[in-house]
Amino acid sequence: MIKKLCIGLLALILSTPAMAAGNEQSPKQEWDQRKGLRFGYAYINHGDDSPHLKNPSMFTIGFEGQQTMKGGEWLDLLFIENITIGGLEQSVLIPSVNLMVGFEINNRLQLGVGANAALSDPSGDDNYLHLVAGAGWTQPAGAFSVPIHVVFIPDINDYWRLVATTGVNW
Repeated sequence: MIKKLCIGLLALILSTPAMAAGNEQSPKQEWDQRKGLRFGYAYINHGDDSPHLKNPSMFTIGFEGQQTMKGGEWLDLLFIENITIGGLEQSVLIPSVNLMVGFEINNRLQLGVGANAALSDPSGDDNYLHLVAGAGWTQPAGAFSVPIHVVFIPDINDYWRLVATTGVNW
């Protein structure tokens, strides 16, 4: 539902005034889609101060969806949804969700910014929503592709997070 609403808003924003006025037929905007599993490493600054964590470093596993809309020969619009679970090796469940919008350059380099929501706040101040910024590279590998992403999530109480993931897209 939220995805359809965001895609609809983006299509409305990207339509030209002439097309919106009904002077021309609007070409249908097609979204290319990729999705896949992710796994990697996360670091929470001051995470060792948390009563729930034994170590500020943790393994992460998750799932990601990506949609791109062709913008030309080298630049595409990018929309990313990601859900990740961390802390399993410490017998803790730390879910996190990212929604980002950005650009894909030459079908390889991705840059995005958006919102992060987590169900836990190591600072104890109930800061569950954060900014998220990410950069990544996706390498084609036959029928699938291999992404490598780095994500930074700042925090007002200096409990920022740095996450590096890889996986497979199909």
